[in-house]
Amino acid sequence: MSNSPYKQLDRLIDEYEEYTKIIRGDKLIMMNYPKLFVMSVASLFEKQIKHKCKNFVDFPLLPISSTYPTLQTLINEDNSMPITDKMFTKLRAKTLNAEKFYSLFGGLSFKQSVELNFSIMHSQRITIFEDKINALLPLIGQDDKYDRDYAEFSDIKERLTCCTFSTAEKAYLSLKSKRNRLAHDFINGLSDSFNDVRYFYLDAILYVLALETAIESLTDTALLTPVT
Repeated sequence: MSNSPYKQLDRLIDEYEEYTKIIRGDKLIMMNYPKLFVMSVASLFEKQIKHKCKNFVDFPLLPISSTYPTLQTLINEDNSMPITDKMFTKLRAKTLNAEKFYSLFGGLSFKQSVELNFSIMHSQRITIFEDKINALLPLIGQDDKYDRDYAEFSDIKERLTCCTFSTAEKAYLSLKSKRNRLAHDFINGLSDSFNDVRYFYLDAILYVLALETAIESLTDTALLTPVT
């Protein structure tokens, strides 16, 4: 995904593929790379989601107290935890369920907004990879790099085609769960291969972008940038 700031994660993928050419897979750095990727992906997702939540709480288009009573109740809780942290806990990693999070923003109508965003982005993403594949077709057999890129893009497009909103939602929550396990046991907390984690990422990022866009649609973004 080329979108900033997530292009940093694409760079980690590219660097891993370069490392596989010069470093043996049984080296500790390679064995730990999937863990590094999980921590990087989940932490950046968390940062961006919390950032969107903070903007919404500070600058809602509609009053929170009357429009989002579930969120107002959470804000009123006698708890020293920052509101964005409390909101983020509603994305349930243990049960892979985001319904409590959706309820903060109005429940079903908000979830439907996320799903619509996902559908649009999903279609756009498939088109991007179809264009990449078509551009490589005349180059097949001329160079190993073209052959590898064609195989990689075809694989990604196939996965995207099979990816539903539910799949992407569960992929994100699974990454959050894996990050939580690693935070408590970095050595033994993950058994997934790098490709396993990469596939979770490719599904999850569409969900996260759709979620961020839905939150932003409820935010008075004109107030985020001071008028000069």
